Amino acid sequence: MRRKLNDINSPEYQSTRSNTTIVRIAVAITSIVLILLLVAISSLHISAARSSSDNSPKADSSAKDATPEVLEHSDGYRPAEEIAIPHQREGDHVIRILKSEATDKYVFWTTGSEHATTLTVPGARFGSSTGNSVTIRIVLRHKAAVVDGTPYINPKGVVDAHQAGLVGDGATNNTARFNVLLQLLPKNIVNTVSFPAGHFAFTGVLSMISNLNIIGQHDKTFVQMPTGTVGGMVIWYPTNGAQAYNGMHDVAWKNITFRGDYRHLIPSQTIYQAIIHANNITFDACTFDMVQRPYGHVLDVDGSSGVRVSNSTVIGSPNRGQTFKEAFQMDVAALGASGYYDKHTVFNNLPTINMTIEHNRFLPLRSKSGRLLLPAAAPFGTHMAYAKTTNNDSYIRFGTFSNNIVEDPVAYEGAGTENSAVIHFDAANDITISNNTFIWTGETPQPSWAVAFYARSHRMVIPSGWHGITITNNKFEGFAPKRGAFELYRDRGSISAPGPSISDVTIAHNTFEGTPRHIALQWLHEYSQHFIVTYDQEIHGHDNTVNNTIHLDHTTKH
Repeated sequence: MRRKLNDINSPEYQSTRSNTTIVRIAVAITSIVLILLLVAISSLHISAARSSSDNSPKADSSAKDATPEVLEHSDGYRPAEEIAIPHQREGDHVIRILKSEATDKYVFWTTGSEHATTLTVPGARFGSSTGNSVTIRIVLRHKAAVVDGTPYINPKGVVDAHQAGLVGDGATNNTARFNVLLQLLPKNIVNTVSFPAGHFAFTGVLSMISNLNIIGQHDKTFVQMPTGTVGGMVIWYPTNGAQAYNGMHDVAWKNITFRGDYRHLIPSQTIYQAIIHANNITFDACTFDMVQRPYGHVLDVDGSSGVRVSNSTVIGSPNRGQTFKEAFQMDVAALGASGYYDKHTVFNNLPTINMTIEHNRFLPLRSKSGRLLLPAAAPFGTHMAYAKTTNNDSYIRFGTFSNNIVEDPVAYEGAGTENSAVIHFDAANDITISNNTFIWTGETPQPSWAVAFYARSHRMVIPSGWHGITITNNKFEGFAPKRGAFELYRDRGSISAPGPSISDVTIAHNTFEGTPRHIALQWLHEYSQHFIVTYDQEIHGHDNTVNNTIHLDHTTKH
């Protein structure tokens, strides 16, 4: 009779029981080994993801196959709370993650269908001041991603641009994040954004805010367009409907290199700054390297007050279009005067006043070997007054150009020889040009004039008379103009009142070195036709000399 296997006392059962126990033990050991292997592999994956995060400006949003958990804990961050979003679906997740003394971030993904939504980022706080909340667009995908949120402001009121989400690799487009960042900053206090060394690329329009300091590292912090792109970007100072000098105010740039580019000596990347109805906009120790666009300016200052550029360098000029257009234009708030504006901009013919350009260098673009490639830009002034009025209140006034160096400036012939002057103004009062050095090395054509103040009746203020022109203590090296030195009035028919057109003029203590002797003698003997030309009156300067041997005048006569 066969014994049944379920007979617990049978030898067969005992043997089977023993074998089963051994198999179970083996399975358990195998399971433990597999678990340990999985843990080890997982640890290696997390370490690699964290290492990738450490080397990336953003918190691991680009890490391949990064899980939400990895992103939530990368770079020392920790998840804080889940954020509700509009029309949230099952499977949608937005997690706010925090790190001490760091910008807030958000990790977001979905396990459902991928779709776009919005996320509201709260404004930054500093003391009792708070910035605006900003709603941004995000796309929930199956792969988790990270976006920067509210910036951290240190106890000194400084935001680190890199830590706040801006990338200095020369390729990443920082425009969206920069514009959001500025809106998040606290209102009614002075904010400082500090840029480390790097190439910070932007496109489109950067919209500035008031009470802002932007500080970089000298010759190491670059504002530019993405490498390889072609076009132009705009730095815009919104007016918010201002009609006086009460729009954007108190913006200071320091130690920033605005970097353009060129192909075949034609600008291919330009940076244009439109300043209208603004007050107290300053640039200190900055460089503007090949940023001027054809038919445009570097700074287009219209109907503003207190714009100042100091201790800075402007390199190169456009090689096409109206090259006489000034690097720093001092103009009126009139339609046609500005190259950029929005629906809130008011054009009311308000003139720019109190603009100062001092202790700067205007240099040509040179090759590595020192060969001149493009001349320096026309440094300062305006070339046409667009204000369609006879009101003298639309006169540009109180402009100062002092202690600058201008080397091999552009010489443009066309639209009147007055535009070929190194510095030229249309309808301007109380302009001071003093203690500057102008240098011609012989590598560029000579201009028609050194300085020209002129008036034309085409689309402009018709002046009843000018006053307050001061041109003193300037040094001109290698100057051999085509027409003359100083032209103070161009068109006799432009004035609206009879009699002398210019008063309170001082042209004194200017020296000319290297000017050909025949030109100097022409100035001496045909003074009012070639040295100080006014057309409707005779004005003499004093103590102006050529080559330290020819004294052009000794007294002032009116």
